[in-house]
Amino acid sequence: MRKIFRALERIILLVASGPYVLLKRVWVQLLIIALMFFVGAAVFHHFQSLDWLTALLGSVSTVTTIGLYSPNIVTMANPEKILLIIIIVASVGSAASLLQTLISTVTQKEFFMSRVDGVRVSTMSNHVIVMGYSFLGKYVAEKLKDMGMEYVVVAKDEEQVEIARNNGITAMSSPINLVYDALKKVGIERAGSLVATYDDDGDNMLSIMVAKQLNPKIRTITIINERELREGAKAANADVVIAPSDIIGNILATATSSNEIVGAFLPGRFGGKNIAEFTITKEGLNNRAIEQVAPLLLINRGGESFPNKDKDFALETGDQIYVLADHNAIVKMRKLVQ
Repeated sequence: MRKIFRALERIILLVASGPYVLLKRVWVQLLIIALMFFVGAAVFHHFQSLDWLTALLGSVSTVTTIGLYSPNIVTMANPEKILLIIIIVASVGSAASLLQTLISTVTQKEFFMSRVDGVRVSTMSNHVIVMGYSFLGKYVAEKLKDMGMEYVVVAKDEEQVEIARNNGITAMSSPINLVYDALKKVGIERAGSLVATYDDDGDNMLSIMVAKQLNPKIRTITIINERELREGAKAANADVVIAPSDIIGNILATATSSNEIVGAFLPGRFGGKNIAEFTITKEGLNNRAIEQVAPLLLINRGGESFPNKDKDFALETGDQIYVLADHNAIVKMRKLVQ
């Protein structure tokens, strides 16, 4: 039901805001045409001695070529003729420009999609902002979509935005030097998290700093491509700093000598330790023996999981255990369980 109300709200906002958005694109042409109406009225008031309302009606009918008022052009004074020529030419040019802008705007796919995305963002709250839509940003967006979370992507490149929209993703483009305005447009004050995935570490840190200024409570996650910048990212008030090269390097290097690796924790609190899986082939082991080598995370027996068992819990052959271990602990655990 909530999704239905959210969809109706977005449709109403889209329809209601459409005329305003169009007006923003053609207000200059409309202003010129209105000015020509009043200038024409002044000409007729002065040269034809018409009252102001009649003069305005005559000006509108002349400029729009309706022809309700048609003074004798033969007897007109030359200054009046010159002024009317200027008024008509300016009005026709503005009208042509107005029509062209309206047609191109309404028929542009980008215009429609940007309006749809703008309305979506305006109704989001506690959403995720993904900065960047290159290699890593795409995977983050796909995972958020799978998780059913609301999010919006900010990309530097219009082509990336088009790709994102073709994939059903709410997105907008913005150069990094306009990150302040971009974050305002995507509702940074209402957002719950921001993930910075740009290829440039400086762009990521700038995004984090501006986000924290606009919303001090937002949770910020950033990647760094140069490990030396980890402390700089923390100084930028990033809540989570991830170095993909360190994580991938750790997994690949450890996996070359350890078949048991099934996952990895982020560097930091766990010291880059990995999640390792072992199968018990020796009798007489219990949790206490395992935890003397490495912390025990989970026991799997016949498809049933046993977390948080006491230390005297007896292990059986065929049990699969998952532990948190570095390379040395993996070597010791291998000897213990086999």
